[in-house]
Amino acid sequence: MDILLDCDPGLDDAVAIAVAARFSNLLAVTTVGGNVGLDHTTANALAVLDLLGRPDVPVHSGHDETIRGDIPIRATEFHGRTGTGSIELPRSVRAPDSLDAVGFLAKTIRSHDGVQPLWLVASGPLTNVAYLASSAPDAFAKLDGISWMGGSATYGNATPGAEFNAFTDPEAAQIVFAAGHSNLIMSGLHLTHTVLLDRLWIDRFTAEVAGSSTAVFAEMLDYYERSQRAVTTIAGAAVHDAVAVAVATHPQLFEAQRYAVEVMTDSGAARGMTLVDRRPYRVKAPANCSVVDAADGAALAALIWESLLPPGIH
Repeated sequence: MDILLDCDPGLDDAVAIAVAARFSNLLAVTTVGGNVGLDHTTANALAVLDLLGRPDVPVHSGHDETIRGDIPIRATEFHGRTGTGSIELPRSVRAPDSLDAVGFLAKTIRSHDGVQPLWLVASGPLTNVAYLASSAPDAFAKLDGISWMGGSATYGNATPGAEFNAFTDPEAAQIVFAAGHSNLIMSGLHLTHTVLLDRLWIDRFTAEVAGSSTAVFAEMLDYYERSQRAVTTIAGAAVHDAVAVAVATHPQLFEAQRYAVEVMTDSGAARGMTLVDRRPYRVKAPANCSVVDAADGAALAALIWESLLPPGIH
């Protein structure tokens, strides 16, 4: 499987990059402003790929502002000022391959040979993806699947009703959901809060990789678990973004159903909510998205473990 990963690293995005690098042919990483600003998300993507022994994977920088031109909120409470908690990653000697992520995505999708399925995995705000859908609808439609970590069928985290990625750029999310792709999949907060790496898992992994090139991932997960525990009652690190990658690479680990999903773009309390129409009516709006409702958490934890081992030890 060929994957294009659009992300905003971010601690859990770093894990998502590792899963994509391990279990797919990762064609490229594109970056967007989200958890932290674009300069940081791009630098972090380059650094994470270096740590994974994958400097061959190109990185293209995208949009920092939202569709309507705002500088979005950041998630520094969970990810730290630069997106990697209190850990300072070795800065890559590489620069991004371009500053035109959307143009790169369109060109790459259009020229894809189709031998392997081509998926776009988005683990941040959908700003880049919305620009792709609007400016290159032929390329957007050619994708075999789009897997997004965002939204929620229940509660939010940025607000009581809105998940962070959806709330950051709801206009972008609504553009993507309204674009009518036949295989759009949403792994929302209601799901990703059930896929947890608990303290025992993190301590065991820390011991496993001590002194290795990927020990920094153990440090990042330790910081992430502690920051989540300080703010929430969740017992573990919810590695949200890795779930969206695994939906594409390991679909057998998930259960999903098709629903009509609308993103609220009003300025009131509902802004950024993803309204999932679960009503048991015979006639209602046509489904535009597969919403993932269940996951095999133990299997996902195992594949994350494998993804974060040092290169050559898989």
